[in-house]
Amino acid sequence: MNKLRILLYALTAMSIVSTVYGESLLSSLSITLCGIVAGVRTFVGIVAIALFLIGGIMYAIAHFIPTSVDFRKALLGWSTAMIVAAVIGVIVVILAQPLINLFAGFGNAAAGSSLAIGTC
Repeated sequence: MNKLRILLYALTAMSIVSTVYGESLLSSLSITLCGIVAGVRTFVGIVAIALFLIGGIMYAIAHFIPTSVDFRKALLGWSTAMIVAAVIGVIVVILAQPLINLFAGFGNAAAGSSLAIGTC
């Protein structure tokens, strides 16, 4: 409940600030979403590259270490999971911007805005 209250306060404050500066709430929200998407894309991209590297190294090591079969299977499972997580991260990075543009486009159509809001 506190998170919802904080969100409502933040939206109210953003609305007041945007009214003072002459911007619409929709455009300031679009700019905020674009900033969030850029930050998420950067973070997820870096994590995906790290997972690719670590997963690939673990996968290669699992094939060359002379250990028990159980440990080798566990290491192969962990490395494969890391590589799959990296692929999912890359998909999130690729799809984030078009989804934000799609949702911002729906908002523009509903508000009757003729501005090109939603493109970062």
